[in-house]
Amino acid sequence: MNFWKGKNILVTGAHGFTGTHLCEALLENEANVRAFVRRGGNFSNLFNIINKLDLFKGDLTDITSVMNSMKGIDYVFHAGAIVNIPEARSLPGNTFQVNTMGTFNVAWAARRENIKRMLYISTCHVYGNVPEDKIPIKEDTVPNPPDIYSCAKYAGEIVCRSFLSEGFDIVITRAFNKYGPYQKGDFFIPKVLSQVLKGQNPKLGNPTPTRDYSFVKDIIKGYLLAAEKGNTGEIYNFSSGKEISIGDLCDKIIQTCGMKSNVKPIWDTSQRKIDIMRFCGDYSKAKKELGWEPKTSLEEGLRITVDWWKKNISNPLIWKIF
Repeated sequence: MNFWKGKNILVTGAHGFTGTHLCEALLENEANVRAFVRRGGNFSNLFNIINKLDLFKGDLTDITSVMNSMKGIDYVFHAGAIVNIPEARSLPGNTFQVNTMGTFNVAWAARRENIKRMLYISTCHVYGNVPEDKIPIKEDTVPNPPDIYSCAKYAGEIVCRSFLSEGFDIVITRAFNKYGPYQKGDFFIPKVLSQVLKGQNPKLGNPTPTRDYSFVKDIIKGYLLAAEKGNTGEIYNFSSGKEISIGDLCDKIIQTCGMKSNVKPIWDTSQRKIDIMRFCGDYSKAKKELGWEPKTSLEEGLRITVDWWKKNISNPLIWKIF
């Protein structure tokens, strides 16, 4: 039985990387999707599905527009946030307003409109640098957010938890690094791809830190399962359970592009003054309670992502995203 068929779903941040894939997955599951997009924002990455969506233009910091977006909705996926780390750090007040107060507005409005359940899409970055004996990282690891982005997202979690005492049904997720089509150029994999596919030597930060990467469609499946089957008030990690150094990941990307001998990365560690040195998630809770586990290998996911980039890099409509 398809749980999402016929249900009315609101996706905030629908024009972003995560939001786009969420909308696609929900439509594939025959849900009715209202896509909350920022007024004046660029939502060209929804071009394939825009005619299938109920497009709602608003602002997370405007409680009136958030309230209006909830009318007739059954479930809310709150993906809207400032996720660009340089932008978040350069405009910390705005980051707090959108990522924390915006989350309050969504939760408050959802509670007021008697939404059945809200999924808050938080981030693994709330964990920060953790002791070696805490890796792979479980959900009970004490958060140690290192910057305004992760602090604001963690504050959003605390805001969400305050509504549990009122009987509101909220589930929280913390996905580790995800990648795939539609991701903006500020993140590591598209940043490398955008340079390598032009024959440029990618200019990057520190090759030493490790990260835990999962293909976006696997993560989206986790979000759907968490919203359907997750226990109220619980937090769920979604990850591959494998870590790879940034340097090794860069080599894999270049190799997947078929340009191993043509380009070489240029590393500048001074670019990363605030960094997390090791990241690897434990998804055993999601596997036990939701039946979720990653299906796509890093090699396969990179191939799909590189193929998408090669197909779309010269498309002026798609290129607006990056």
